[in-house]
Amino acid sequence: MTAVITERASAWSNRSFRRLWTASTVSSFGSEVAELALPLLALLTLSASASELGLLRVAQFLPFLLATLPLGVLVDRRRRQRLSLMIGADLGRFVLVATIPLAVWAGVAQMELLYVVVFAAGILTVLYQIADFSLLPSVVRTDQLVDANGKIAASQSANEIGGRGLGGLLIQALTAPVGVAVNAVAFLCSALSLRGIRLEAAPEPPTPPVPAQAARREIVEGLSLAMRNRYVRALLGEATTFNVFNEMFLLGLLLYGVHEIGMGPAAIGLVFTAGGVGSFVGAWFGSRVTARFGYGRVLLATLVLGNSAPLGVVVLGGVGEAAVPVLCAIFVVMGVGIGVANVHAVSLRQTALPDHARGRVNAAYRLISWGAIPFGAAAGGLVAGHAGAQVAMISGAGGVALATLWVGFSAVPRLRRIEDASALAYG
Repeated sequence: MTAVITERASAWSNRSFRRLWTASTVSSFGSEVAELALPLLALLTLSASASELGLLRVAQFLPFLLATLPLGVLVDRRRRQRLSLMIGADLGRFVLVATIPLAVWAGVAQMELLYVVVFAAGILTVLYQIADFSLLPSVVRTDQLVDANGKIAASQSANEIGGRGLGGLLIQALTAPVGVAVNAVAFLCSALSLRGIRLEAAPEPPTPPVPAQAARREIVEGLSLAMRNRYVRALLGEATTFNVFNEMFLLGLLLYGVHEIGMGPAAIGLVFTAGGVGSFVGAWFGSRVTARFGYGRVLLATLVLGNSAPLGVVVLGGVGEAAVPVLCAIFVVMGVGIGVANVHAVSLRQTALPDHARGRVNAAYRLISWGAIPFGAAAGGLVAGHAGAQVAMISGAGGVALATLWVGFSAVPRLRRIEDASALAYG
């Protein structure tokens, strides 16, 4: 009997999920390669300064601030077209990202080109992610949702292991443009995989154009639901604070590693690979402790673990040649904590929100949390440029640790079962 229950709760039994998982895995692999390749291309190929590197990150994440809410309304209005929106976003990103290595090889690449391309690709990334978040609960049953999110998060963590590690080796051996080209090809492969999904529901009839006033009303509703939901509100505060200071932390770490302690692309890739190993372990095995200790307690404890780990960088100045092993250890611990916490947080948000509003509430969530990243990037560039990369790195680590307080002083730790979230979310 136990084996039957386990089989029914497994998302692997769902053919559509397997194809969605494949597309997500391929796409995230390419993105992980580019996450290291793009900033190193700017630093090593185009000789970007700290402020220019910060501006590149601003351009990459500014779409989350500008386009998230209107695209959230679009996703909700086009429920039966969510899959088509994802395919179109992948194809558009393939074309855009491919222009970067082509421009480098043609000798015409400039930082201004990178700003424009990553901004446009960022808009399509917003569309893809909002549609993906809203589509998954329609593909799997509620009892499969945590398992499905866990498997997606585990594959993404595995991609951090292979993607950033391979990215470092590719950049070391074949230069950064090759890593960016891998990212472009991955988007194309993801689009082809998504085309294989066949949804059972009949196509949604055409929806008349949405009046501007109605669109604004839906945007406000999404913001209101996000702020009134006791679980989403706490997770939103934590995610926003984390994203601001983690951007400072990573930007400072990258500059400090390259310019201060002489880390090459392969060494930087190894550090991020260590974080991916931790994330994979946390995402894959984290759900096993939930039943024993309670959903909310596990989420809080793993946030404490993952968000506090970056404070270990304060010792980097005194460890000499051991800097890379120390950073690897820090990122492993950080990855384990955040790997478990992310799976639980995403599943909690999906369960606590009504289906008809998931798109617009998730859009509001991303507007605030991901929209904060450009400010963190700009602040990191300014701090690193004026006070030094080490100051930016340590300041960012301190802010990441403080982000946990949002969840610690909320209703989340008292949540025993995820099934209770929808009934207790408001009031």
